[in-house]
Amino acid sequence: MQFLSRRIYFDLKNHLDSPEMSVILGPRQAGKTTLMLKLMEELKASNKPAVYLNLDILEDKQYFLTQHTLIDRVQRLLGMEGVVFLDEIHRLENAGLYLKGLYDMKTPYKFVVSGSGSLELKANIMEPMTGRKREFLCMPLSFSEFAANRLSVNLKDLDSTIDSNKYELARLVDEYMAFGGYPRVVLSQTYEEKFSVLSEIYKSYLERDIEALLKVEKSGVFESLVRILASQVGNMVNKSELSSTLGVTERTIKKYTHLLEKTFIIAMVPPFYSRVRREITKSSKVFFMDLGMLALAQGRSPEVKFSEGGTFENACYLRLNELNLLERVKFWRSKTGAEVDFVIISPKTGKAIPVEVKSSVKEERPLSKSLISFIGKYKPNACFIYNRENSFESKRGNTKIGVLPYHYTLPGVG
Repeated sequence: MQFLSRRIYFDLKNHLDSPEMSVILGPRQAGKTTLMLKLMEELKASNKPAVYLNLDILEDKQYFLTQHTLIDRVQRLLGMEGVVFLDEIHRLENAGLYLKGLYDMKTPYKFVVSGSGSLELKANIMEPMTGRKREFLCMPLSFSEFAANRLSVNLKDLDSTIDSNKYELARLVDEYMAFGGYPRVVLSQTYEEKFSVLSEIYKSYLERDIEALLKVEKSGVFESLVRILASQVGNMVNKSELSSTLGVTERTIKKYTHLLEKTFIIAMVPPFYSRVRREITKSSKVFFMDLGMLALAQGRSPEVKFSEGGTFENACYLRLNELNLLERVKFWRSKTGAEVDFVIISPKTGKAIPVEVKSSVKEERPLSKSLISFIGKYKPNACFIYNRENSFESKRGNTKIGVLPYHYTLPGVG
């Protein structure tokens, strides 16, 4: 089993000593099972008892009939202590109540549970498990994780090796933008193999998750919606317009975009609000959570061109997503047409930090009119501009301006 180093692995490892259940969520084939097997392998190497049970395996499924039958099985395998890994828990009816019952039995076991991202999983597990679990989100590899694995460096050391790996990083940026970060895709050796694996993941999502698990009534409409959203990536979504284009109700559009969000395929970024009435807008911008999935949804070759604005903006959104800012990432657009790609609400100061995305930046004129407008209105302490390769600092009034290549992490924000 080839293992890719992930931040989530160390977070899960550190949580093994907590009595809370560790619940791993995320899309299919993002690496949840691999994480569990790697943790179990390490535990056994340290002579610590651990067992893995998978609800997709018929032999294992029989032991989930009741909580008592499961504990009896675990006790026979582990004795009176150890870590229990339960995979594909979303296959279990009323999984949340089942896990709540397990937890409330006060057994001597630590439980690590995983399930693919679905509405059933969220509804059936999260609410009953309030106060009894910690969630861990397992997504496709971030660019930092992808680059660190390819360069064979520790994640924490990646930024310090950027200058010495400048040209290799530029090549890795292009590959990541083309194929994304699903582990099987990353581990594939040739472009042809990567495209084949990615196509399989994409098809599996539409056919298995959507048609079967989520029981979408109009799967053809759903697939068309995915393609349209991919063509509009980085732009505001007009649900009324989509309703007219696809010939379905606006309620259906809202339902389907909600499904796409909850299954970790897209993210809807809301506008940055202030007390200035001229900036009020209700539409959100759409981004995909994996660049390879975006490429397939757009129906284009994985040989991506870096200059494609929507793709690059999506890539930069994923970079911001690495900072674990969640709902703190927004965008700004005034009714006069001024727009800033992203606005981060700093968790440290609560102040707005504008982030603009450009294919290239000139040192003598780094700021767009929209960014100048935002700085004049909100007086941020700092602003950042992501671009292909330039790196320099500047200033406008009291606002520090940082121009960064894509492979740099925003400093002092997360």
